[in-house]
Amino acid sequence: MKIKAISLFLCCILAGCATVNPMAVDKKTVAIDTREKSVVLLAIDVSRDDNSRYVPKPFVVHVEKPGSSKKTDRQNFKLREEDKLQLENGDSVYLVRMALVPGEYRLMAVTGNANAFPFNGIFQVPMLLDFKVSPSAISYMGQVTAKLRPRVGEEFRAGPVIPLLDQSVTGVSGGTFDVSVTDAPEKLSLFRTTYKALANSHIETETLPAFDRAAAQRWWAGAQDAD
Repeated sequence: MKIKAISLFLCCILAGCATVNPMAVDKKTVAIDTREKSVVLLAIDVSRDDNSRYVPKPFVVHVEKPGSSKKTDRQNFKLREEDKLQLENGDSVYLVRMALVPGEYRLMAVTGNANAFPFNGIFQVPMLLDFKVSPSAISYMGQVTAKLRPRVGEEFRAGPVIPLLDQSVTGVSGGTFDVSVTDAPEKLSLFRTTYKALANSHIETETLPAFDRAAAQRWWAGAQDAD
């Protein structure tokens, strides 16, 4: 079934098969301790261009270690409304701050909803972006932008088909995402001005790899190895 990978991820959210984490830094944080866990900064923008009232809102960032086999290898980072910044041009961006033990990781996906009474659609943006966390470091990984648009042919769906009405009306089951990765240096400035603990911190820049749509398509289709 072509939505089984997405369904498995949604089951993990509900069943608790991943470790759930808050953001690593908030506006009250004075100092950042990176002795045990480093901090990874990432800007995320999920949107649509059709003026629909069903605006996509991400609420979980999924990160895994390669070959993850246990709960501690899979990390879910919760996004809240206060993690979102409204920009002067009308766009919005989520400032993600993840505390991770040094090592190899994969940014698997971002899950969220698009809701307006009386319907609620659940979406997921497959990413499959590998990155490395250096010891005792604060790193900025750039920005991931995902645009919801109508699906063409057999392109991966933006979310599952069920429940039929909610997923259809909100444009999720009939949609897909165009995903791009940029270095977005201007967003690093937003991290510094928004969180005082980051204002004068040394932050390394290590942009994520380019999005591989073919790999995301295989993953969505249920392939055993998205590589």
